[in-house]
Parts: sequence; structure tokens; C-alpha cells
Amino acid sequence: MGVKSVENDGMDREINGGYTTEGYAQERYSATKDSFTIGEVVERLRPEFPALSVSKIRYLERRRLINLSRTRGGYRLFSSQDIELLRYILTLQDKEYLPLKVIKKRIEGGGGFTAADSAGDLSRVLEERTYTREELADALETEMRFVEELISVGVIGRSGELTQRDAEIARMALEMAKYSIQPRHLRGIMAAVDREAALFKQVLNPDLRSGDDGRVGEAMNKARHLAAVDSRIKELMMANVLDTFSP
Repeated sequence: MGVKSVENDGMDREINGGYTTEGYAQERYSATKDSFTIGEVVERLRPEFPALSVSKIRYLERRRLINLSRTRGGYRLFSSQDIELLRYILTLQDKEYLPLKVIKKRIEGGGGFTAADSAGDLSRVLEERTYTREELADALETEMRFVEELISVGVIGRSGELTQRDAEIARMALEMAKYSIQPRHLRGIMAAVDREAALFKQVLNPDLRSGDDGRVGEAMNKARHLAAVDSRIKELMMANVLDTFSP
């Protein structure tokens, strides 16, 4: 009851998000001081990547992004370099939203790597990157149908391209989907955003239509400020409403 998966092929055996007593013991105590078990790796990296799980690591191994050594019993062992590679992959995937096939090409390109590599020049480059529908679905590890639904309701892809910002919106939409809030339910939120943006544009239109680059630039700064204030006031209003949930 409540069993997620049990592998009986000499590999890791997982129950209720952890391990069977036998599997866990072998994983924990088969490691040497120079190697780490899959459970230890998850514990070590989870503060940086809260969604990391044993299944996630297995998936990356199946996709041949990592190549692990094993004990005689078939249990995975990680070297320090394996852990650094895994951190690098997770950073590119979870924070830079690169598709796995792109990450794999970067790794196969050779050269040294650290997680910090993705936080510098790469992050600036990725600010302007775009995705195909397949690439975005791959980056989020979801079905392409989910991406297509978000596009169809106007939540992402409004510029005609799928941008880095769209990737972040899609990631948050995927999080909401865990609570049965599907893309179609986001139509109302998008409609409210459109109404508020139209109001801001109406207020700022004289400057936006002035033809003066300086005035237009200042108007855009004002629009961003209004958007930030709008976001904060809605956050506070929502908090007030949520307080009424409790009897």
C-alpha cells in the first residue's frame, strides 16, 4: 500500500519516496569515503534543488547524461565529479531551462565544468533565448500537450515565440497543475492581466505615442513600476482573502 516502485534488478529499490530497509542499508553502507550513494546525493543536493528525487536521477541516467559506477550488487555510486556534473545538469535544467538534449551536447563537447558556469555569461545569453514547443516541454519534463494548451489560452507565446519568460510562466503553471488547476483555468487570470495592462497603457499613452525616445523610455519605466505595485497589492489582497478561509 502506497508503494511507488520496487526494483528487483539489483538496482535501487524505492518505497514511499525512500528505500526498502534492505536496499537503503546496502546503499548507505556500500559507499567508500571516495564515493556516495544515491540517497546521500539526494540529501546533499536537495537544499539547492528541492524537487530532486531518486527517480529524477535515474531518469537522467537513462537519458545518458550521467554514467555511474555500481557496486557488485548493482547499486549506484557517485564520485565527487559525478556529483558536480549532476549539479551542473540540474542548474542548467532547473534554473536556465535548457532542454536535456542541449545539456547533453554541452557535456559531450568536453572541457571542464562547474555549476558556476551557468550562472555567469550563460545566464545573460539565455535571457534572449527562445524555444520550440518540443524544447520547452523537454525542459519542463512535461507533455507537449501541456505547452500547447498554455499557448492556446494565450498564457504563453503571445509574441509569436516561446521566450525565457514564457518558460518561467509555464513552470509555474505546471506547479499549479499539481493542484488540478489546468491551463484552461488560467484564462481568467490572463484576462485580468490584459485589463490591467490596458489601464496602464491608457494612462501612459500620451508619452508612449509622443515619438520622443526619452518620453517613451520613461513611460516604459513607469509601466514597469505600476506593474510591480500592482503585483504587490494583489499579493496583499490575496493574503487578506486567504485569511478568511480558516473558520
